[in-house]
Amino acid sequence: MRYIPSLLFFLFLCFIIVMADINHKLHIMRVFEGVPFGDKVGHFMLFGFLAGLINVALKFRRLKIRSLDINMAGVIVLSFAVAEEFTQLAFATRTFELADMLSDVLGVWSFVFLSEWMWRRITKESR
Repeated sequence: MRYIPSLLFFLFLCFIIVMADINHKLHIMRVFEGVPFGDKVGHFMLFGFLAGLINVALKFRRLKIRSLDINMAGVIVLSFAVAEEFTQLAFATRTFELADMLSDVLGVWSFVFLSEWMWRRITKESR
């Protein structure tokens, strides 16, 4: 049951990506075009929110590799985000941008941190 919100949001994000790939701009995409750095804000929010939802669904699971302690949701979402950005090279209507990937990284990091902070606060108050 806890996976449903992250799965639904992932499907929504995939829908947005497909619409962008076929150059069919949704109304929300047109709104962000008029906002300075709207594309970057969109990347930050969409991939960040997905990471936060997955982080909660995975119960904040960590991945230990030698001395590194890495958030599992962050790894999953960033892998997807980087792969999605590289697929844009195959579409004449899309543009590959390192700035988009940076926005993805910052969004994922921010929302993972925020979801963990909120969870600690909620569980601390409920005791």
